[in-house]
Amino acid sequence: MVSKRLKARLRLGGTLVLDAQGLSLHVDYDDRLKALIEKAEAEGARVAVSAVTPLEVRRSGDAAKRLAFLLSRFDVKPVDDSVISAAAKLLDTAGLDGHECLVNALVVATAALCGPPVRLVTSDSSHIPKLCEAARNLPGSPEVKIITV
Repeated sequence: MVSKRLKARLRLGGTLVLDAQGLSLHVDYDDRLKALIEKAEAEGARVAVSAVTPLEVRRSGDAAKRLAFLLSRFDVKPVDDSVISAAAKLLDTAGLDGHECLVNALVVATAALCGPPVRLVTSDSSHIPKLCEAARNLPGSPEVKIITV
């Protein structure tokens, strides 16, 4: 059970969602990503990734150990029926092909189902913005703001 104080903190800070590029940069010790995550956590935000994101940034050796460590600290969101349904709606609304944009749709759907305010860290400038715009049409979904890296 989550305490009232923690619930209030989560509402205040919201969620910072990392896509594959955001997670990859953090695994590779990018100072900007580290600072962004530290700031978000200091503001009470949860850091989350879709369960598909670690598959996109698989590593070996010491980098694999760092990835596992970071994932143990983040909220890894499962790809369940609600995420799949939301992703399908996003693809339809944005007019995008599921084959080409499947993972991006799952990541944005995951973000859209997180606690607001939601910020999505990405380097994608083509599909992600269209999917985030489409997320505004999902019932009860918060606006997903993009942080470009």
